[in-house]
Amino acid sequence: MITFSELVKNILAEQNKSTENLFIDNVISKNTFYKYKQRYPSLNSVIKIANYLKVSIDYLFNLKDENDFSGNYSFDSEIFYHNLSTFIKNKNISFRKFCRDLNYSPDNILRWKKGVVPSVANLLEIAKYLNCYIDDLLL
Repeated sequence: MITFSELVKNILAEQNKSTENLFIDNVISKNTFYKYKQRYPSLNSVIKIANYLKVSIDYLFNLKDENDFSGNYSFDSEIFYHNLSTFIKNKNISFRKFCRDLNYSPDNILRWKKGVVPSVANLLEIAKYLNCYIDDLLL
C-alpha cells in the first residue's frame, strides 16, 4: 500500500516541487511529514496540504484520476454531518446499521455532529462503505 507521504511526493513531483517546499512554506514540519510513512495525518493536516497543492482530497488520496479542486477546504461539522446523514438515508440504512457495519460506537456519530473531526482513516472507510468520495462528505 502506498503511504500518504508517497502520495504527497507524487503530487509534488507533478507540480515540479519537492517536500522541501512544504517545509519552507510552513505547510508542515519535516518531522511531522515523515511520520506519515507509518500513519495517516490528521484531517486538518490533509486540508492544509490539499489547499497548498490546490488538489482535491480525493485526488490527493488517489481516489480520483482528475483533480477537481474547487477552492480552499475547511472542516465544517454541520456540513459533514448533513452529508453523512444524507448518504446513509439514500442508502436506505439506519445509523444503527451504519455503526454496526463499520464497528463504530453511536457516540462517534454524536461527537462528529458536535464538531469533533473524524480521522482520515474513518473518512476513507466511510467513503468506501457509502460508495462516495471524501469530498462528497466534506463539501
